[in-house]
Amino acid sequence: MNRQKVLAVLAAATMLGAVTVLEWGCGKQEETKAENTQETAKKEEKSGELTDGKYLLTVDGYGVTEEEFLMFLRDQKAITTNYYWTNYKMETNDEFWRTEVEGQTPLDYAKDRALAQVKEAKIEFILASEEDILEYKDYDEMMKDMEKENKDRAEKKDNGETFYGVEEYSPFTYYQYLSGGARAELENRQIEKTSPPKEELEALYEEYKESFSLGEIYKYTVHYADGTTETVEQNTREIGKGEEVKEDLIYNYFSMMQPGESIDYYIYDGREASIEFQGVESLGYASYDEAEKSLRTFYARAEVAEWVEKMTEDAEVVIDEEHYDALEMP
Repeated sequence: MNRQKVLAVLAAATMLGAVTVLEWGCGKQEETKAENTQETAKKEEKSGELTDGKYLLTVDGYGVTEEEFLMFLRDQKAITTNYYWTNYKMETNDEFWRTEVEGQTPLDYAKDRALAQVKEAKIEFILASEEDILEYKDYDEMMKDMEKENKDRAEKKDNGETFYGVEEYSPFTYYQYLSGGARAELENRQIEKTSPPKEELEALYEEYKESFSLGEIYKYTVHYADGTTETVEQNTREIGKGEEVKEDLIYNYFSMMQPGESIDYYIYDGREASIEFQGVESLGYASYDEAEKSLRTFYARAEVAEWVEKMTEDAEVVIDEEHYDALEMP
């Protein structure tokens, strides 16, 4: 187990939150041994379908269609244009995607990122299939399932029935739904299997103790322009949705201020005011015993992340180069 992988996951996660388990249709989680045998035969068949134009590329023998890849490529459009504007001040015009900068065009940059994403998604589906979590389906089969799911949701909406999630999936959101469900179930099973050493969990707890903070209370006084004042004590864990002003003050101002310092001009609750920072009080940390379940959860998630990453790196990718090179940004 790569300990650094665990640390990275812990650093990025909110450790005290409840572990979210995606509610995933039971029908997508059942697969018989006979179906596994059929999938092996399908994989062998798919390997030979690259040359006949059915697939743009294969990942460990599993096909990726042009439409499927373009879905991932389209998702990289905004990221890529922002990257080239930030680093090279390149404006988006007719020549943008094919203009070479430092040996690479923006289009190739976007394709590389999209390829990495589609590889990881395919590996997740393959692993989930091998673990009997779901039946592997290619993109065309997924889209047929999506159409049926959208039809069912539309009927439920018309009949006033309750359903969870979006009213209608797009190809990308449905793909993400399936991929996220597969990943979540892989993690859930690993949580049940893994038994990390207590001393390692204790070391992680000490190293990332800030992740287990019970919150902080920021104290400040609002001096309104009309002469009235208001004293506020705000727990960082109790900032509600839509309270952007409090978030802005705490994370963009108070974090860089000393007690007694003021913000001379600020619009607070729609009124002109000066804000005097009084100080901050820590509420302490959850104990190791309180944090242990979260530690084990994220340890297991890190193991799955390492597993998927290793298999993605080792995956054999075969590309129809002529077809791939001719693709433009959708």
